[in-house]
Amino acid sequence: MHENESTTSREHAIALELQALAQQAREALLTALESDDEVAITALESASDLLTSIGELTRQHDFIDLPVLDDVQRDVDRLACSLYRQGACDSLDNVARTAFVDRHAKALTALNGIGPVSARKLFVHGIGDLEQLRALSPDGLGSVEGLSAATLARIKANL
Repeated sequence: MHENESTTSREHAIALELQALAQQAREALLTALESDDEVAITALESASDLLTSIGELTRQHDFIDLPVLDDVQRDVDRLACSLYRQGACDSLDNVARTAFVDRHAKALTALNGIGPVSARKLFVHGIGDLEQLRALSPDGLGSVEGLSAATLARIKANL
């Protein structure tokens, strides 16, 4: 009985930790949505860090299943893409801007044929995730500046 109580207590503590992280992420996202440029970017990065922490915690404990986490991260990446396109990153230096883009374009590299450089180009063009990429017409994909014909062919073949 003692082991069951200990396990239940541990799981409860982890659940409370997840709840606190989720609440902090929610607050950061609300701040990002309601703020201008620099504050929005800072809040979005905070939310993204918190989502990463939640993801790490779920991977450490097999009794946690949060399938919605991928959807939330996708939406954060879309918001990041939208903020980028609106100029919210214009005040960042090149290193910070590149780090921001790389972080939020990373999900695009899940498609065979898209590396970090191509993901950056797609993100800057307004494509923040694979769902948006798949919804793009072949002509729309061709309008992405800086993608070579070979890269375009690989992406189209793997969509």
